[in-house]
Amino acid sequence: MLKLVKPSKEYLNSFLQIINDYKFDTNHFGRGGIDPLIKAIDENKADEYLKQLSDYENAKNLPEGWVPETRFWLLDDDNFVGSFSIRHALTPHLEQIGGHIAANISPKYRGKYSSFIGIKLCLEEAHKLGLDRVLMTCDEKNSASYRAIIGLMNMYGGKQIEDSVVDGHKEHRVWVNTSK
Repeated sequence: MLKLVKPSKEYLNSFLQIINDYKFDTNHFGRGGIDPLIKAIDENKADEYLKQLSDYENAKNLPEGWVPETRFWLLDDDNFVGSFSIRHALTPHLEQIGGHIAANISPKYRGKYSSFIGIKLCLEEAHKLGLDRVLMTCDEKNSASYRAIIGLMNMYGGKQIEDSVVDGHKEHRVWVNTSK
């Protein structure tokens, strides 16, 4: 059964089981939640990384221009499936690319509805944070994410807005309500 958990040392071993899947993955959509974790593990700084996530959630020590975000890991029983971030607000840049929810699914779980279920669980968490709707974006070439986002928009309500062009590629942009 898939569930969202807050990142912690308790679940770090589940990520270590699939770290090589990510290291050799050629799909780099949405790697912002994964690459810093890999680097922290490689540098033996996982504790600092986990503290940083807690700080960011509580609006502490945010880099300039960043907004608070809550990070979750999606687990299947005790197996790492993916990483999700819920940004508590948007900047002008996040309105074009990134949106409120960022997702990254482990290579071995892609194409198995993991993204759809993870985002659905994130919508519930975003609602608890006081967000009535969230903006989701994805690269136009990321058809799996796009299908998941549109499926959730159809389920929860919302609307697709005009694509943005960022660094020479199109980003689909969709508002999704956080409750039905």
